[in-house]
Amino acid sequence: MCVDWVAPHGPWDDQLAFVFDGGTLPADQARRLHPRDHELSACEFVAPDDALTMLPPRTRRRAAQALRALAERRSAYLESGERPAP
Repeated sequence: MCVDWVAPHGPWDDQLAFVFDGGTLPADQARRLHPRDHELSACEFVAPDDALTMLPPRTRRRAAQALRALAERRSAYLESGERPAP
């Protein structure tokens, strides 16, 4: 849904963050999902508005723009979670 260029910050170089629409999973498949990486402790499905309140600011901006792109049915290019001025 979007690609987000994030400027260098703290000890990190710049990065590209991608958000994809993975479609809808059948309920039985969704129930079987669990983290398979030591960096993740849990996963859950929540309504988009609820998800936005759970995310830190930089990720919240990116997620909100991804949801906007989904509603507009077009991809978006972002810079630090915002659409750049034309």
